[in-house]
Amino acid sequence: MLRRFGHRTIAPLVAAAGLAIAGAPAAAQSQVTIVVSVAAGGSSDIGVRTIAAKVEQMGGPKFVIENRPGGGGVVATVGLKDAAPDGRTIMLSSYATHVINPAMPAGTPYDPLADFKHITPLFSFPLMLAVPSAVEAKSVAELVALAKKKQGGLSYASQGVGTAGHLLGELFGKATGAPLVHIPYRGAAPAVIDLVAGRVDMMFVGVLPSKGHIASGALRPLAVTSRTRMTEVPDVPTFVEAGHADVNSEFVWFGLTAPGKTPDAAIANLHAMFAKAVADPDLRQRLAGQGIHVGATSPVEFTARIKADAAKFGPIIKASGAKK
Repeated sequence: MLRRFGHRTIAPLVAAAGLAIAGAPAAAQSQVTIVVSVAAGGSSDIGVRTIAAKVEQMGGPKFVIENRPGGGGVVATVGLKDAAPDGRTIMLSSYATHVINPAMPAGTPYDPLADFKHITPLFSFPLMLAVPSAVEAKSVAELVALAKKKQGGLSYASQGVGTAGHLLGELFGKATGAPLVHIPYRGAAPAVIDLVAGRVDMMFVGVLPSKGHIASGALRPLAVTSRTRMTEVPDVPTFVEAGHADVNSEFVWFGLTAPGKTPDAAIANLHAMFAKAVADPDLRQRLAGQGIHVGATSPVEFTARIKADAAKFGPIIKASGAKK
């Protein structure tokens, strides 16, 4: 689908510029830096490197991945805000940098919308609501009923205060009216250990790390947060199918963002390159095998998604007591 940015459309840009960055000096068209707010080697870092390599293979410019961790993503995001808006420096933005951090009590030295132009989402990591075998519930409806029936409600584990698992748990409780007690852990591994042992009642977990526990019967999956069923667990319904559309949220997303004054032509060209790459079936299958679900939308749709996530999760973050 073609969308207009300024007075140009994506198709003429790609045809005329040959995937070179519109508006950039000729000498600089061959290289683009992607700033990543986490250390090298993690799943999101692997995802963006894989997709950038595909863009290069398709005739795009050379991409330099610059890992700039610090401040929970604030260091990298401020660096992007202050970068030259010429289309040669972009960032792997995320739900953390542009939704969670700005909603924290301390705020951020940037506006997640006004200071940037958002290009496209690239991929997400859908989560799954799972319970240990000791919990009787075999559906989301049964789990909600059990929480309302049990004195003091049910406990849910998370990877830590302010993490996606924490916020989705809060969202689940708010949307369903189920009384829940949050038990934060220092990371996913110890939380899953206690979940499998039945020391906590439920958790939003990553699908791939949990498949072994599901296969053994130690964990029972009830629903996934993705928009459609996941090929990894095709028998598990989405939250929409389970009757709770408000909880259906691919909240753990990563995308591409540029400085706020980057020319619309450059944004459109970058979007065209990456949208083409993530549509490649081989790439999609390869990353899906690592639990990375890829997909692009337009800049307008991506910006609207960030606004919607901020409206949905901002009050939950503030009420949760999470601190940066």
